[in-house]
Amino acid sequence: MVILKVNSGTDAEREVEIVTERGLWESGIYKIFNARFLTKSAREPVEPGDKNDPNFLGEINVNKENARWEYRGKLLLPDEQKEVAEFILDYQAPDSVY
Repeated sequence: MVILKVNSGTDAEREVEIVTERGLWESGIYKIFNARFLTKSAREPVEPGDKNDPNFLGEINVNKENARWEYRGKLLLPDEQKEVAEFILDYQAPDSVY
């Protein structure tokens, strides 16, 4: 899980949580949520990555080999979709756990 601030410096600024169920940051499907613990209405989902969570914003299917992505959902603005997808495409996970 990674928290990303989107629309920085604008009135629409917010934080989103990017979840990969495989634990690897490579090609695949990433679930996007409003950052739960940063909101006043924060509640834990039944399970991490649960699509029925009220904070669920959609999924981004990323193909890192082709640098392509597709958003499935209706709650992220086009600029937010692009910002999240570019973050995932460029993300390099840390080499070790701290």
